[in-house]
Amino acid sequence: MKNVFVTGGSGFIGAAFVRAAVAAGWDVRALARSTASADRLRALGATPVAGDALDESGAWRAVAADSDTVAHVAQPQTYGGRITEKRARRWRDERLQMDRALLSALDPARVDRVIYVAGTSYYGDCGADAPHDEDVAPVPRGWGPYIAPALDVLRAHEARGVRIVQAFPGWVYGPGSWFAEYVLQPLHAGKRVTGLSGRARITSLVHVDDCARALVHLLAAGEAGERYFIVDDAPAENDRPARAAAVALGVPFRSRSVHPLICRLLLGRIVTESLQYENRLSNARLRATGFVPLFPTYERGVPDVVATWLRETQTAALSA
Repeated sequence: MKNVFVTGGSGFIGAAFVRAAVAAGWDVRALARSTASADRLRALGATPVAGDALDESGAWRAVAADSDTVAHVAQPQTYGGRITEKRARRWRDERLQMDRALLSALDPARVDRVIYVAGTSYYGDCGADAPHDEDVAPVPRGWGPYIAPALDVLRAHEARGVRIVQAFPGWVYGPGSWFAEYVLQPLHAGKRVTGLSGRARITSLVHVDDCARALVHLLAAGEAGERYFIVDDAPAENDRPARAAAVALGVPFRSRSVHPLICRLLLGRIVTESLQYENRLSNARLRATGFVPLFPTYERGVPDVVATWLRETQTAALSA
């Protein structure tokens, strides 16, 4: 049985990755910064490895170096609250530190492949024509300029022989994170979903379970030196998933629009830019490796997410 070392394994995408990797027969070793994270990882079927991804001298690096493959899913906290320039620069610096701590520990002769998870905001707004592939010229927006330095540094690790597969998930929706807080919870409570005013914007989405399955798939099928967009089959107007969620919940869809200037005041320029650009991306390269999504469109995926969220919400209420 091959093993995989995972950073960020207790997070939104990371936990789904651990579940998918265990289900696929991988021996999963996952970095855990706290007892709570370690307990969650054990419950998912992984072996916790104590340590902090920011620790460049941590003992966990020896475990990573002795692994067959690595999935680098961790990233500094970006979710929630107003994102100031200072906070974004700190995120950039911590991302570089995390990457340095992990990648510098790896021996190319031992580790077969590294799945490096980035973000599609690095590509920014590539235009409103047909979905673009990974070779399109990036136009970083929102978080993109803060992701770019880390991607630039990857070239040095590749030059010394580390085989890196770069994965770029689109807007990952599921029963947690932003989709639960900003869509499911308000709709379920009879409140309005908030969006930006102005023209409809197109977004490339992916169900969290398909994102996780794609990352596991790339552990074996991804080509080193390549980039892969992890998105579903068709970009959609960004209010469509919320409308589909309202139908699945059996409630009216109610929304309110906020002017971008107000959004900048509340959430900051970076988040506002991330919500404003077109995100039309193609999954053709990923599909060419043999990956088949379970939820190729949001119409298929959102009802599954709603059912899972309701089940988890009810379970939490009963155990409270």
